[in-house]
Amino acid sequence: MQKLSDVLREEFICLGLQADSKEEALRALARRLSAAKVVADERQFFNAVMAREQLQSTGIGGGVAIPHARSEGVRRLTVVLGRFEGGVDFAALDGQPVQLIFLIAAPREAAGAYIQTVAKVARLLKSGAYKGNLLGAKSPEEIAELINSFDRKYPRDIQVKKTKDGRVIHP
Repeated sequence: MQKLSDVLREEFICLGLQADSKEEALRALARRLSAAKVVADERQFFNAVMAREQLQSTGIGGGVAIPHARSEGVRRLTVVLGRFEGGVDFAALDGQPVQLIFLIAAPREAAGAYIQTVAKVARLLKSGAYKGNLLGAKSPEEIAELINSFDRKYPRDIQVKKTKDGRVIHP
């Protein structure tokens, strides 16, 4: 059982970002993972994320996106959170700009942990209180404490289901 705070550490919380496009926002977050040596081949990982985005936007609505990919060269499961001031057009389901982007990078072999991480981030964002606090937080430290609070409240794995086309949903 993995906590969200194990994969979304304070060093991967980026506030006050600006981007003119989904691609620019994702490239900035992938660059952060590459600089921290989480991703060995930034271009390969970025291409995997963009391939996933072409299937269907990971902009789930409400100003949030959860882009994700498993890729060769990802050394460990990691989440980077970018808060984009003014929002980014992410072709979200509700058509609204996205301010919170949780980019999930996983090694190819981390299928179970990867699915759990996507589900935990979705669960975190389902709560209006957590989402509002993430948007209003003044520092990465404040967001890290929110993530720790979430871990204390939801310490167990989340039940997920796969759709016929392989996508994952959680009740």
